[in-house]
Amino acid sequence: MNKRITAQFKQNLVGFNLSTLEKHPDSIYGLSKDLLLSYFNPSWFKFADENNGEPILSETYPLGTPIEKCLLGDINPFYMENYSKVLKSGKVWHHEYECSSANEMRIYTKSTYPLKNNEGLVVVNRIRKKSSMTRTSVPESSFNGEHYTHSSGFIHQCCNCRCIQRVDDENIWEWIEEWVIKIPDNASHSICPVCFDYYWKLTS
Repeated sequence: MNKRITAQFKQNLVGFNLSTLEKHPDSIYGLSKDLLLSYFNPSWFKFADENNGEPILSETYPLGTPIEKCLLGDINPFYMENYSKVLKSGKVWHHEYECSSANEMRIYTKSTYPLKNNEGLVVVNRIRKKSSMTRTSVPESSFNGEHYTHSSGFIHQCCNCRCIQRVDDENIWEWIEEWVIKIPDNASHSICPVCFDYYWKLTS
Protein backbone atom coordinates (compact mmCIF):
# COMPACT_ATOMS: atom_id res chain seq x y z
CA MET A 1 0.00 0.00 0.00
CA ASN A 2 2.87 2.42 0.76
CA LYS A 3 3.79 2.38 -2.95
CA ARG A 4 0.24 3.41 -3.86
CA ILE A 5 -0.53 6.18 -1.35
CA THR A 6 1.50 8.76 0.52
CA ALA A 7 1.03 9.17 4.25
CA GLN A 8 0.08 12.82 3.73
CA PHE A 9 -2.63 12.06 1.17
CA LYS A 10 -4.08 9.33 3.39
CA GLN A 11 -4.23 11.80 6.26
CA ASN A 12 -5.85 14.50 4.10
CA LEU A 13 -8.42 12.23 2.43
CA VAL A 14 -11.57 14.07 3.51
CA GLY A 15 -14.78 13.39 1.57
CA PHE A 16 -13.95 9.82 0.58
CA ASN A 17 -13.46 6.55 2.41
CA LEU A 18 -10.22 4.96 1.31
CA SER A 19 -11.92 1.56 1.25
CA THR A 20 -14.41 2.92 -1.33
CA LEU A 21 -11.62 4.03 -3.64
CA GLU A 22 -9.72 0.78 -3.13
CA LYS A 23 -12.71 -1.36 -4.16
CA HIS A 24 -13.79 0.87 -7.04
CA PRO A 25 -13.62 -0.78 -10.49
CA ASP A 26 -12.64 2.48 -12.23
CA SER A 27 -9.06 3.70 -12.58
CA ILE A 28 -8.45 6.33 -9.90
CA TYR A 29 -5.49 8.46 -8.89
CA GLY A 30 -5.05 11.16 -6.27
CA LEU A 31 -3.16 14.46 -6.35
CA SER A 32 -1.90 16.56 -3.49
CA LYS A 33 -2.76 20.27 -3.38
CA ASP A 34 0.64 20.81 -5.01
CA LEU A 35 -0.52 18.52 -7.84
CA LEU A 36 1.88 15.68 -7.02
CA LEU A 37 0.85 12.07 -7.66
CA SER A 38 -0.18 10.82 -4.23
CA TYR A 39 -2.44 7.79 -4.71
CA PHE A 40 -3.27 4.99 -7.17
CA ASN A 41 -6.07 2.51 -6.59
CA PRO A 42 -5.71 -1.18 -7.58
CA SER A 43 -7.87 -0.65 -10.68
CA TRP A 44 -5.40 1.96 -11.94
CA PHE A 45 -2.65 -0.67 -11.99
CA LYS A 46 -5.00 -3.25 -13.48
CA PHE A 47 -5.88 -0.91 -16.37
CA ALA A 48 -2.22 -0.01 -16.93
CA ASP A 49 -1.21 -3.67 -16.95
CA GLU A 50 -3.99 -4.67 -19.38
CA ASN A 51 -2.85 -1.91 -21.76
CA ASN A 52 0.86 -2.78 -21.62
CA GLY A 53 1.70 0.19 -19.41
CA GLU A 54 3.30 -1.70 -16.55
CA PRO A 55 5.91 -1.67 -15.13
CA ILE A 56 6.99 1.33 -17.21
CA LEU A 57 4.36 3.69 -15.77
CA SER A 58 5.13 2.84 -12.15
CA GLU A 59 8.85 3.26 -12.73
CA THR A 60 8.53 6.49 -14.73
CA TYR A 61 5.81 8.19 -12.68
CA PRO A 62 6.04 7.02 -9.05
CA LEU A 63 4.35 8.68 -6.07
CA GLY A 64 5.57 12.24 -5.65
CA THR A 65 5.88 12.93 -9.38
CA PRO A 66 4.39 16.30 -10.43
CA ILE A 67 1.36 15.58 -12.60
CA GLU A 68 2.61 18.14 -15.13
CA LYS A 69 5.46 15.75 -15.99
CA CYS A 70 2.90 13.09 -16.94
CA LEU A 71 0.94 15.40 -19.26
CA LEU A 72 2.85 15.77 -22.48
CA GLY A 73 2.63 18.36 -25.23
CA ASP A 74 -0.38 20.57 -25.86
CA ILE A 75 -2.66 18.88 -23.33
CA ASN A 76 -0.42 19.91 -20.41
CA PRO A 77 -1.71 23.49 -19.96
CA PHE A 78 -5.31 22.33 -20.41
CA TYR A 79 -5.17 19.86 -17.53
CA MET A 80 -2.96 21.99 -15.29
CA GLU A 81 -5.35 24.93 -15.65
CA ASN A 82 -8.43 22.84 -14.91
CA TYR A 83 -6.91 20.94 -11.98
CA SER A 84 -5.95 24.31 -10.48
CA LYS A 85 -9.50 25.60 -11.07
CA VAL A 86 -10.97 22.62 -9.20
CA LEU A 87 -8.69 23.27 -6.22
CA LYS A 88 -9.59 26.95 -6.21
CA SER A 89 -13.34 26.66 -6.83
CA GLY A 90 -14.06 23.45 -4.92
CA LYS A 91 -16.28 22.33 -7.81
CA VAL A 92 -16.19 18.93 -9.52
CA TRP A 93 -14.95 18.94 -13.13
CA HIS A 94 -15.90 16.38 -15.80
CA HIS A 95 -14.06 15.91 -19.09
CA GLU A 96 -14.64 13.37 -21.87
CA TYR A 97 -11.77 11.79 -23.80
CA GLU A 98 -10.92 8.77 -25.94
CA CYS A 99 -8.61 5.95 -24.87
CA SER A 100 -9.10 3.12 -27.34
CA SER A 101 -7.52 -0.30 -27.35
CA ALA A 102 -6.55 -2.24 -30.46
CA ASN A 103 -9.98 -3.88 -30.61
CA GLU A 104 -12.34 -1.38 -28.98
CA MET A 105 -13.26 2.25 -29.37
CA ARG A 106 -13.49 3.52 -25.77
CA ILE A 107 -14.78 6.87 -24.54
CA TYR A 108 -14.03 7.84 -20.94
CA THR A 109 -15.10 10.58 -18.57
CA LYS A 110 -12.47 11.98 -16.23
CA SER A 111 -14.20 13.26 -13.08
CA THR A 112 -12.00 15.37 -10.81
CA TYR A 113 -13.24 15.78 -7.23
CA PRO A 114 -11.72 18.29 -4.78
CA LEU A 115 -11.16 16.95 -1.27
CA LYS A 116 -13.48 18.57 1.25
CA ASN A 117 -10.55 20.30 2.94
CA ASN A 118 -9.03 21.52 -0.37
CA GLU A 119 -5.90 19.48 0.33
CA GLY A 120 -5.95 17.59 -2.95
CA LEU A 121 -7.90 15.95 -5.75
CA VAL A 122 -9.34 12.52 -6.54
CA VAL A 123 -9.47 11.79 -10.26
CA VAL A 124 -11.81 9.01 -11.46
CA ASN A 125 -11.55 7.68 -15.03
CA ARG A 126 -14.87 6.03 -15.89
CA ILE A 127 -15.68 4.33 -19.18
CA ARG A 128 -18.78 5.77 -20.84
CA LYS A 129 -18.95 3.96 -24.16
CA LYS A 130 -17.38 0.92 -25.82
CA SER A 131 -17.76 -0.37 -29.36
CA SER A 132 -15.85 -2.67 -31.69
CA MET A 133 -12.95 -1.01 -33.46
CA THR A 134 -13.75 -0.41 -37.12
CA ARG A 135 -10.72 1.65 -38.13
CA THR A 136 -8.72 0.25 -41.03
CA SER A 137 -5.28 -0.74 -39.84
CA VAL A 138 -2.25 0.09 -41.96
CA PRO A 139 -0.94 -3.11 -43.62
CA GLU A 140 1.98 -4.59 -41.69
CA SER A 141 4.28 -4.35 -44.70
CA SER A 142 3.93 -0.56 -44.81
CA PHE A 143 4.84 0.45 -41.28
CA ASN A 144 8.58 0.04 -41.12
CA GLY A 145 10.33 2.37 -38.72
CA GLU A 146 11.59 4.88 -41.27
CA HIS A 147 8.03 6.02 -42.05
CA TYR A 148 7.31 6.89 -38.41
CA THR A 149 10.60 7.48 -36.60
CA HIS A 150 11.38 11.18 -36.24
CA SER A 151 14.87 12.68 -36.20
CA SER A 152 14.70 12.57 -32.39
CA GLY A 153 14.56 8.78 -32.64
CA PHE A 154 10.99 8.66 -31.31
CA ILE A 155 7.70 7.50 -32.76
CA HIS A 156 4.87 9.94 -31.94
CA GLN A 157 1.64 8.28 -30.76
CA CYS A 158 -1.47 10.32 -29.98
CA CYS A 159 -2.22 9.78 -26.30
CA ASN A 160 -5.93 10.12 -27.05
CA CYS A 161 -6.82 8.18 -30.22
CA ARG A 162 -3.55 6.13 -30.26
CA CYS A 163 -2.77 6.87 -33.94
CA ILE A 164 0.85 7.23 -35.11
CA GLN A 165 2.26 10.31 -36.88
CA ARG A 166 4.02 9.85 -40.18
CA VAL A 167 7.39 11.51 -40.78
CA ASP A 168 6.96 12.30 -44.47
CA ASP A 169 3.66 14.14 -43.82
CA GLU A 170 3.22 15.21 -40.20
CA ASN A 171 -0.48 15.94 -40.77
CA ILE A 172 -1.13 12.22 -41.29
CA TRP A 173 -1.77 10.09 -38.22
CA GLU A 174 -2.39 6.39 -38.90
CA TRP A 175 -3.98 3.61 -36.90
CA ILE A 176 -1.48 0.76 -36.51
CA GLU A 177 -3.14 -1.99 -34.52
CA GLU A 178 0.09 -3.83 -33.70
CA TRP A 179 1.53 -0.71 -32.08
CA VAL A 180 -1.60 -0.22 -29.98
CA ILE A 181 -1.39 -3.81 -28.73
CA LYS A 182 2.32 -3.39 -27.98
CA ILE A 183 3.67 0.16 -27.84
CA PRO A 184 7.14 0.46 -29.41
CA ASP A 185 9.99 1.02 -26.97
CA ASN A 186 10.82 4.31 -28.69
CA ALA A 187 7.25 5.66 -28.63
CA SER A 188 6.61 9.12 -27.22
CA HIS A 189 3.08 10.30 -26.48
CA SER A 190 1.91 13.38 -28.32
CA ILE A 191 -1.50 14.65 -29.48
CA CYS A 192 -2.87 14.65 -33.00
CA PRO A 193 -4.42 17.88 -34.35
CA VAL A 194 -7.99 16.55 -34.52
CA CYS A 195 -8.00 15.26 -30.93
CA PHE A 196 -6.38 18.45 -29.68
CA ASP A 197 -8.98 20.66 -31.34
CA TYR A 198 -11.98 18.58 -30.33
CA TYR A 199 -11.08 17.48 -26.80
CA TRP A 200 -8.80 20.26 -25.56
CA LYS A 201 -8.27 23.42 -27.61
CA LEU A 202 -11.97 24.21 -28.12
CA THR A 203 -13.12 23.00 -24.71
CA SER A 204 -14.01 25.79 -22.34
